[in-house]
Amino acid sequence: MAETINVTPKTNEKYPLQMWGMNLGMYEVTEKNWPEFFVRIRLYEEFGNAPMLKDSGKPFSITPEVAQQHIGCKLGDKVEERAEWWLRIMKGRARTLEYAVTEFDGSIEFPEDDDEL
Repeated sequence: MAETINVTPKTNEKYPLQMWGMNLGMYEVTEKNWPEFFVRIRLYEEFGNAPMLKDSGKPFSITPEVAQQHIGCKLGDKVEERAEWWLRIMKGRARTLEYAVTEFDGSIEFPEDDDEL
């Protein structure tokens, strides 16, 4: 399991985020954006088939209540609007799936340039 590292002015000590939580494209969890924080973490959990949070060292999936408890936590310095974040995450997931297909059948090719999609 990955070690939880405190790199922020405030962390949620009971439910710390893994270091890769900085990929959420959010600077800070606020009263206004905690629902978006919840959605982004749940999507990561769905795609990765693994929880991002730990409780007493054991992984568990986020809930709206736990997301709200992260209000005030600083996540990183990159802020992405939802559409920009969604595109980045979906592209990454698509690349993973494309790789699985090409490993199965080397004759399959996917477009390199996004304009060709």
